[in-house]
Amino acid sequence: MMTTTSPTPHILITGATGLLGRPLLRACNNRNDWRVTGTAFRRTAPGLERIDLSQTDAIPGFLDQLAPDVIIHTAAERRPDVSERDPEGTQRLNVGSTAAIAQWAAAHSAFVIYISSDYVFDGTQPPYRPTDATHPLNAYGQSKLDGEHAVLQAGCAAAVLRVPLLYGDVERLDESSVTVLADALIKAAPGQQVKMEHWATRYPTNTADVAAVLIGMTARRLQDPDFGGIFHWSGNEAMTKYDMACLFAPLVGTDPACIVADPTPPTGAPRPQDAHLDSSDLERLGIGRRTSFTTAIPAILAPHLHAKKIER
Repeated sequence: MMTTTSPTPHILITGATGLLGRPLLRACNNRNDWRVTGTAFRRTAPGLERIDLSQTDAIPGFLDQLAPDVIIHTAAERRPDVSERDPEGTQRLNVGSTAAIAQWAAAHSAFVIYISSDYVFDGTQPPYRPTDATHPLNAYGQSKLDGEHAVLQAGCAAAVLRVPLLYGDVERLDESSVTVLADALIKAAPGQQVKMEHWATRYPTNTADVAAVLIGMTARRLQDPDFGGIFHWSGNEAMTKYDMACLFAPLVGTDPACIVADPTPPTGAPRPQDAHLDSSDLERLGIGRRTSFTTAIPAILAPHLHAKKIER
């Protein structure tokens, strides 16, 4: 059971400069009833605590100094192809750091929320509930599943949140596997055909929505010491990369006729074809938020399109 040492709970966000960490840090800082600390490593920023979480021996002492009540662990290697090339490095960050955090939390009555992935499933029998059998197809998915086990077996109070393909405000278009599709269209020569994968069904999910879900989960835990377990959150708009690219075409000035659907599976690390996550458990708790992909994406792309015009 988590106990707080002060009337103001201390929330620690790892990976606070990442794609999910940034909107989560902003949203948490908008609350006046929590004390919030973020960590970073390569992309450090003023006000954040710097730590290399792959150096797991440093984690207990680091956490001793901060003494958080809740740790939201977003830091991870999230690129499947990188994970295939460097499985040991991926395991150190995605599993080793998670185990160290969970073990510290167990010893100090802290609560951990671990961010996992739809890639723990093989994509053959969607939609997936949290209790369904896992079967990762690649090193990334295996590392996230191993991270789940590290948290749930450490004896700490914990929740796992599995999420699918994420998109949101990006520092550059290639930061997300969604916005990088717009970058490919922009870089193509006028009239050039651009192949886009039309095999895997994805459910792009807004990082600001996931941040709202994480805040809801944290608030629930602070009120209910029995809250925990494995949960799913996902957008509900089914799209292939080809579908997304066709939506981007008018925004970036590409002729949609130049986008060619490729029905073959992608090369590189094997991916699930449809790992749709059932989010009904959180919905029943009144936790959740969904932003329409077609509504959100123009504002996300706009600053980068302006920058590209200046470059040209």
